[in-house]
Formats: sequence, C-alpha cells, structure tokens
Amino acid sequence: MAFTKITTSNLDNIINTKLAAAEAANAAVANIVSLAISSVQIADSLYNVLDDTAANTGGGFLVINGTGFTNQCVVIVGTTNATSTTFANTRQLRAQVPALSAATYPVYVVDSVTGATAIKINGLTYSPFPAWSTGSTLSNQRANTSFSVALSANSDSNITYANTTALPAGTTLAANGLFSGTITIGVQTIYSFDVQANDAQNQDASRTFSLTVTISPPPGIWTFGRNDAGALGLNDRVYRSSPTQVGAGTNWSQISKGQRSTIATKTDGTLWAWGFNSQGQCAQNDAFTNSRSSPTQVGVATNWSKINGGAFITFAGKTDGTLWAWGHNQFGRLGLNDTNSRSSPVQVGVATNWSRFEVDSYHTAATKTDGTLWLWGSNGYGQFGNNSRFDYRSSPVQLGATTNWSQIDVGQYQTTATKTDGTLWVWGRNTQGTLGLNDTASRSSPTQSGTGTNWSMISTSVYNNLATKTDGTLWSWGRNTNGQLGQNDTASRSSPTQIGTATNWTLVSVGSYSSMARTT
Repeated sequence: MAFTKITTSNLDNIINTKLAAAEAANAAVANIVSLAISSVQIADSLYNVLDDTAANTGGGFLVINGTGFTNQCVVIVGTTNATSTTFANTRQLRAQVPALSAATYPVYVVDSVTGATAIKINGLTYSPFPAWSTGSTLSNQRANTSFSVALSANSDSNITYANTTALPAGTTLAANGLFSGTITIGVQTIYSFDVQANDAQNQDASRTFSLTVTISPPPGIWTFGRNDAGALGLNDRVYRSSPTQVGAGTNWSQISKGQRSTIATKTDGTLWAWGFNSQGQCAQNDAFTNSRSSPTQVGVATNWSKINGGAFITFAGKTDGTLWAWGHNQFGRLGLNDTNSRSSPVQVGVATNWSRFEVDSYHTAATKTDGTLWLWGSNGYGQFGNNSRFDYRSSPVQLGATTNWSQIDVGQYQTTATKTDGTLWVWGRNTQGTLGLNDTASRSSPTQSGTGTNWSMISTSVYNNLATKTDGTLWSWGRNTNGQLGQNDTASRSSPTQIGTATNWTLVSVGSYSSMARTT
C-alpha cells in the first residue's frame, strides 16, 4: 500500500476545501430557512397593487412579498409556471401569471439554483371578471317622462354597479343596476356615461353607455286622414295627410276609432265623441244624422275608464265595473236584449265586473274579472264558440264554464283569445287560414292553435292576425294579399309564422290590409 506524504501545504488545502464545502452547505441551509412568502397581491400590468382579491381567469399580474428572494427565483401557481418572474429585491418578486380555471391555488417560489422552496397555501384565487350583458346602446327614452332601465352584467358572485362619469341630469344609478329618472330637455340629446360593474372579489368591468333622449310631440290628440264626417275632430271636413292636433287639450287619456267616428276619454274621467253620427255614435241623444266635427262631451259622468269603438257602435266601461253601449244594434250587438239602436249610453245588464271588451261588425266579446268569456251579436260563422251557427244573441251569453280567459279580440267572422296559461284559442270562419290551425276548415267551438304556452298580445282582423309572445317575438297568419303578414312576400299562412328574429316586440294592431307593431 502506498502512502501520501502529508505536508503543511497539503493539509492547508484539505482544510480550506472542507471549510468551503461547509460554508456552502450552511449558506444553503440558511437560504432554505429564510425563503418565505408573506403575501400575494393582485396588480395591474405596471405592478401597481389593486384591491382585487382574485386574479382574472384570463391571466394577470402579481406582486409577491416575502424574504430571501434572489434573481434565480421562479413563481409557480398550482402546477403552472408563471409566464414571467421579475426580481425586484430580496423581499419582492413580480410575476405575470397565465390563464387558469376558476379555483384557489397554492403559490410557490422556488430558487432554481439551490432548490429552496417557499409555499403559500390557498395563495391565489382565480375568478372571471364581470361580463356585461346589457349592450352599450340603451333604448331611446322620451324627455320629461320617467323611465327605468336595468343594467346587468354576469359574474360568479354578487355584482354592484356605480357610475364613474357623470350621469344625465335628473337620473340616478342604484347599486343593483337600475338606471332611472326623468330627463328634462328641449331638444333631442345623446348622452354618454361610464358604469363600472364590481363583483365580490373587487374585480370590475367598465362600459360606456349611450342614451338618446327624444322630444315628445306636444301633448294632446293628433289626427290625419279622411274627414268627410268630421272624424278628425278639427272643426271642419278637410282631409289631412299629416298629423294635426285636435284643439289645445293636454289631458286626453284614451282614444278609439270607430267607422268614421272617434271616441276618447280625458284624465278627469269625462267621455268625448265626434265624427259620423248616422247610428247615434256620438251619444248625444239627438237625430242620427247630426254628425260632430269637434269633440263633444258625452253626458256629465266623470268615471269613464275604458272605451272601444267598432263599426257604427261604441262600448265603454266605468270605474264601477259596469258596461255601456250605444250606436247601431243590428244582430243585437249592443247586448241590450233587443235590436234597437241607441244614441246615448245604455248599461248592458247589471253586472259590475266587466274587464275587457272587443267589438267588430257582427259580434261583441267581453271578459269579466272572474275570467269568464261572454259573446253576443251575430253567430253566422260560429263566432260564439258554442258549437252552433246561423243564429244571434241580443244579450251576453257565457262561453262554457271556463274561468281563465285572458286576452280577447274579434274579427268580422272569428274570435281569438288567450288563457291565463298562455295558450291561444280560435274559432269562427277560416276560409283564409285566419284561425291559424294549419287548414281552412271553420270552427264553431274554441280550438287551441298549436301547443305554445307563451302567447301574450293578440290583434284580429277580418282575415289576418298579429300576435306577440312573452319572449318578445312577433307572429302573423291568415290572408297576405297586401303583405300585411310582414313576411316579405304575399303568400298567405294558415298557421302562426314568426316575423323576423327580433325579440323586443310589445304592441300590435292589425287591419284588413295592413299591420302595425311597436318595439320596446
């Protein structure tokens, strides 16, 4: 065996090597002990600390505070390395983190040289930012008229809303997103303002909203069209092709058109009529030929509430629930148990719970507050729905025993109604597919149209119909010779067909050759 001679020089080298190794080991141990995470903070791209308590699921920026950091440290979230780690000083690191699913993750800081590791359990929560569901362009509003619009954003936690720029004068924004008020202006104006949606993690999303406020025409009744009988109420018989205000009154409440005559109520509960008076439509208890060309008050009562004019006939309700009728009484359409015309209001029976009433050329339909449906007049095409035809009734007759009738409307030869369950029912003449039953066979008893349970408003004419559903869609069916079904053609339809794809239709009105509807 050979032996190495130990000299003083060799011994010094050995000792120095051992000491260096020991110092390195001690340094590594010291680093392991000192590397620690005290806090993880959400920041913006410039590493300004935010008040957010969660990072966006799309990724973000962190400021990590602690001790023992070096420029060899890297940040890991869960099992995913940070996109980048920047050494600020021994007590702070800055990291850009990638997109991750919504959850809470541990955060690690690892020294890539020594392997020293620090961990913060439940160190970082990921949560999606609020996402606006309300579009940036709000629906137009009228000046000097109160309104409310619900602003809404989606998140995985509760959201509160606040404006970050000035709102239009006269409006407020509630924490729940209800934007409301009355804007008083003299000319049409477009407003722009910013709103921030904040969730429970203090994450926020801002949106700039645009609101157009329009000016209403001067208050009152405006009329135009044929005027040979004074139906426009302008104290003459001159036709008008543009809207012309009737007098200077500003307290009109409701208005209804008959055939060449008009009836209206005021906010004080008074009733007014004008136009053709051939059958006593003006309700002035005078000669049937004495027409009126300007509004004339009907009696002195101040409790009129509902009105509906038809072909030479008028119905009106009072606040006490009574129903009144006057005008032409062919087929007993007035419901007064005879066929004598009337030139002043006469009460229909003694009931005090009438709710809705609709009238056309041959028959009348009405509901009561108990949900029952009543019909009278001509039944030549089964309009009564009582499984009979070719007769008439001069006083109200109940249709079956059903007590859930809701909306009603009548055409010249048919009746349309909805029930409180949202179903649609039709009966009467069907030669043009008017009933919407996918055929042209007439019906003398109520027949459900389709299986839908979300019908809302209905309007019926001689041969065609218009209706909305609770989802805001618009539907039409029946004769279409003049494009009145709104389907961009002149092909008739025998079953309800949706018009376009819009979902913001609210009011509908259909005539024999044209249709109208309003959106929100």
